[in-house]
Amino acid sequence: MTLEERGDALVITRLPLEQMGLLALGLALTGEERRVLEALLQGRKVRVLETGLEYKEYRKTAPLGVYRKFVALERELREMGVCVVRDRHW
Repeated sequence: MTLEERGDALVITRLPLEQMGLLALGLALTGEERRVLEALLQGRKVRVLETGLEYKEYRKTAPLGVYRKFVALERELREMGVCVVRDRHW
């Protein structure tokens, strides 16, 4: 996972499959995951770049059930307060 501080927001510029699953479960196995979860708990803005979501790279090749699982994980992150942004210049 790659994180950046941008103004008052914590921005995830790269979110690998494994860490996406861990965050959606509210688990922190690394300092990066803990940093994201702490930011959410503190009420800070957390954003993830849509282009940084690794699972989207497999849209054309992954079986539908597997892809839907990651779409559901993205939805869980949104429900936790993570905002998915489409453009690097938001």
